[in-house]
Amino acid sequence: MKRSNRMCRLSTSGMIALALLVAGRAAAQVPGWDPRWPDVARVLAGCDPREVREFRQQSALIARNPNDEGALVNRGVWAHRLAKTSRLDMYLDWLAAKDFERAIKLDPKDFTAWHNYGDLNYDSGDMWAINDHSNRNRALWAFNHAIALNPRSARSYLGRGWTYYELNDVAHANADFQKALQLDPSLRADMQKEIANIQERHRQEDAARGTLSQMSRYYVLKTARNERECAEGKGSWVITTSKDGHITSGECHVSMALYPGPTQPWEGK
Repeated sequence: MKRSNRMCRLSTSGMIALALLVAGRAAAQVPGWDPRWPDVARVLAGCDPREVREFRQQSALIARNPNDEGALVNRGVWAHRLAKTSRLDMYLDWLAAKDFERAIKLDPKDFTAWHNYGDLNYDSGDMWAINDHSNRNRALWAFNHAIALNPRSARSYLGRGWTYYELNDVAHANADFQKALQLDPSLRADMQKEIANIQERHRQEDAARGTLSQMSRYYVLKTARNERECAEGKGSWVITTSKDGHITSGECHVSMALYPGPTQPWEGK
């Protein structure tokens, strides 16, 4: 009797379903891990083994009890610490944010959760290019709660001071720095080091804004009547369309990015 030697092939949808199942099982080992994120092991690759072990131990506690507030805060701390060395840091910080938010929801008076949530948002930075200060504002909100719960927390004042300084609110920043040092004079070195970092970031942001502004400058090359002639003039052919999508006109924009002089009346932006 002949033996059938047929190959079993999965459909595309079947392969996707299998991949999601495998990802789901891997993510289940780390409660809260979104199956759409990269594999946990890949995100943790190259990180300190001791920190990874602590992270997984807290994850195991959360798997046994999803409402283990202490484990949620601890894992959030370890996740954020691991993010500093992971090449895929944002997934660990996203998980940390979820953990802190869950802990705060379980106990709105959890000082440690509020403080670390402030620290996480401060470290996440701002999208300064579009003037989005969401992370900094969340950091202020969290540090305000932390200080209300523990007015003796020098590091909460320090974190809030750095946040104010990032937002160029120097008066409030200095008041918080003074309070932090009054509570713990040993924080002076940390305070000054981060202030220097903030000042350097501000210089870099100002320089980048200047570059973006310079890149937006152009003049219209009126001798270029079409895209080919515009390309020959090292320009970019810009088309204007009507509301119904019909082309109404075109003009050649030549960048002034390398022009160091002041803006001229004939320039566009």
